[in-house]
Amino acid sequence: MKKAWGALFALAVLWIVAMLHRGQPLGWDELEFFRVTKWTGEGQVPFRDFWEHHTPLQWLVFAPIARFFANGPGAASIVVMRWAQFAMWIAILFLVMRLTRGAARWWALVLLLAAPLFVRSAIEYRVDVLGNLGFIAALVVAMRRRWIAFGALMSLAVLANMRLAPLVIFTAAVMLFWRDERWRFNPRALRMLIGVAAVAIPFVAWLTLTNAWRPFLDGIIGYNVASSDLIEVHTLSDMLLAPVWLLDPAAIALWCAAIGGCVLVLRELRRPGEIQIIAIVFIASILTIAAMEVQYEYHLQGTYLLMVPLAAVALARIERWQWAAFTVAAVALFINLLPLVSPSFGTPMRYQDFVMQEVDRRTASSDVVFDGTGYALRRKPAYRYWFLPAGLRFLAEVKKVEPYDIEKNPPAAVIYNLRMQRWFEIHPRTAAYAVRHYVPVTRNLWLPGMTAIAAPRKPITWIVPAAGRYTLWASEPLVRHPWLTKPLDYAKVNGPLAAQYAIVLEQLPPARVAWSVDGVVVPHPTIFLRKDATVTVFSREDRPVGVLLVPDGVRTLATAPAEEFQF
Repeated sequence: MKKAWGALFALAVLWIVAMLHRGQPLGWDELEFFRVTKWTGEGQVPFRDFWEHHTPLQWLVFAPIARFFANGPGAASIVVMRWAQFAMWIAILFLVMRLTRGAARWWALVLLLAAPLFVRSAIEYRVDVLGNLGFIAALVVAMRRRWIAFGALMSLAVLANMRLAPLVIFTAAVMLFWRDERWRFNPRALRMLIGVAAVAIPFVAWLTLTNAWRPFLDGIIGYNVASSDLIEVHTLSDMLLAPVWLLDPAAIALWCAAIGGCVLVLRELRRPGEIQIIAIVFIASILTIAAMEVQYEYHLQGTYLLMVPLAAVALARIERWQWAAFTVAAVALFINLLPLVSPSFGTPMRYQDFVMQEVDRRTASSDVVFDGTGYALRRKPAYRYWFLPAGLRFLAEVKKVEPYDIEKNPPAAVIYNLRMQRWFEIHPRTAAYAVRHYVPVTRNLWLPGMTAIAAPRKPITWIVPAAGRYTLWASEPLVRHPWLTKPLDYAKVNGPLAAQYAIVLEQLPPARVAWSVDGVVVPHPTIFLRKDATVTVFSREDRPVGVLLVPDGVRTLATAPAEEFQF
């Protein structure tokens, strides 16, 4: 049995490494956290020099790695951070096993590592990982009654991931009344305050000395409180039922075993030992997440870690569960490994990398990019709020945030995804300017260009958003392409249909048009245009024609992968 579980463990590690390096597309949070880590590594001070609303320990710890080993414009830079974080996961799982007893602990660990709901968020570069390291390490030292270290580690956990604050406070309160396997006041646990002070005082001093204290409060308290008051998203049931909806057998088995173990150990709640404390914290971790305004699967990352000791109890005591758990883990890993042999494995990340490389290649280092997520790794954000989370959109909708004036300061590129789509919905004027003055080199990368449908004998006019060489293309079939009829609907198209909308410019049947720049007729289709020049196009056809002014050298527009995924 041990050898069989060992084989499953090896397969789980193989799958995790493949997903980490290539299979798991870049997450929005990863891009955000990488950008701020990189900026911190370059000497910028969080909050003072750029806007953020998360606590900063992750960026400070990983800043040297981003500075020296993650300098490229593409997905490889984020993969570097994933690998750096992988070492942290080894430490976390080692600590989890210190909290887990019995031979069945390895079985519970394999179930954890075979669960995509846990693994997919765990391999991403995100603040949850360092927060979980601090929290689990704090539990380990608490079991050994090292209260100063407990206080310091819990404080570090919050500085890495502020969402842990309610759970940290609750856990600290439990420790104050846990003494010698009895529920009674434990004055020695008050020493944790020394550890808290040892972390909090230097942190506040650093914020004060760097003039980041005020913007820190604005981002962490001002923004988060204001946005929380506006968010009305009910995702708790979706999060808790995700193992069922997403058909994750390993996660379902781990939940069942953990709940079973929790029930077993809480029978002895009157004489609480380590495992009873873990069960109480496990329940509290779910309740504190449920109390938040919005819940996502990755919020349960720490909860999954606490499941391992509890699941081990159930698997050890209920023998008939052991073979069932083995079967579930084997089936789950077979399902997980199957996509690795598919030719499309890794396509989403390759497409993300292409967009990131292309925006870097087609823009200058001094250019700004309007990017709702952070894909343009080496370009300055065009907008102070350089990524567009849901809370910011809600604040912008009620006019508590000054919007980006795209007409006053046109970016060198627009990177479009769901976040930008939502932003355009509440700022239709920004959207109207973008779809008229930019063209989609890919579905998600828009470069300066001009788009319109020209009616017979009715001129159309643009003000050029960015200097450069442009080529004029005009064709009657273009009027039926969704980019010219319903551009924002086109930009939402995903999967195989999106790949069918590519525009091969040289294959378009030409239409007769005349055009001028600042009143001077242009005899050629390609010309250098200065910023703010006035371009006028006049159609000589009897039917409407589609007109595109495209950056010179671009031969195909509106390319997209055929796979379904969230860009």
